Amino acid sequence: MSTVLRSLCVCAFLATSSSALSHADDKPGDSKSNERRTEWLWMNAEGGVEAANLTTFNANSDTLTVGLTPTSGVGPTVGLGAGFRLFIFTLGARGRLGVMQPGASNAWQLWTLDAEAGIRIPLGRFEPYLTLSGGYASLGNFGQAISGLGSGLDISGANVRAGGGLDFYITHGFSVGGAITGEMLVLGRPGVSLRDLAAAKQVGTINEAQARVLEANGTSVGGALTFTLGVGLHL
Repeated sequence: MSTVLRSLCVCAFLATSSSALSHADDKPGDSKSNERRTEWLWMNAEGGVEAANLTTFNANSDTLTVGLTPTSGVGPTVGLGAGFRLFIFTLGARGRLGVMQPGASNAWQLWTLDAEAGIRIPLGRFEPYLTLSGGYASLGNFGQAISGLGSGLDISGANVRAGGGLDFYITHGFSVGGAITGEMLVLGRPGVSLRDLAAAKQVGTINEAQARVLEANGTSVGGALTFTLGVGLHL
């Protein structure tokens, strides 16, 4: 009898030890509900608030004097992005529209269309990320934005943007999250390209000097800060 009891005790101890070791090897997020499948394509829609601050170059061709006029605005912004993913790296495109000072007589719009690269770190259902992008920027309405884009290098402006955010995967293919981005902007007045403004030109007469000053009139430089919340689809 004592031998049987001793055998039962040994078996119980081994079973308990095996179970404990099995649970110890389990890691948080290893359950099937938390498993993440391979992702190849992504789409994202976002909305939030954007604050922009621009300084505009104003020239007087008669006196050949110049001045700087600051312009700032805060308003709602919306955006769409899409692209593909390889492991932790993403590459795609993103368009945004910000409406500054909505409802006011001096309301204006800021359009951007950028190529975007990113790096994402999967942490279970959470995924922090960093992005870097750059491309086309325009002030005004939709018609002016399309007009500037259609003229190739003779565009109304350019931007460079960097940012970061955090996504939470509700399911394998659907996420919600938030992001913050900051960008630099350089914008030229309609009809004058940034390429022409950057080119060095010889000036031999007063008329040529006046024309050169007028080319830069209305050029703006500045930046913008954007906070957004968004939803994403992952395929």
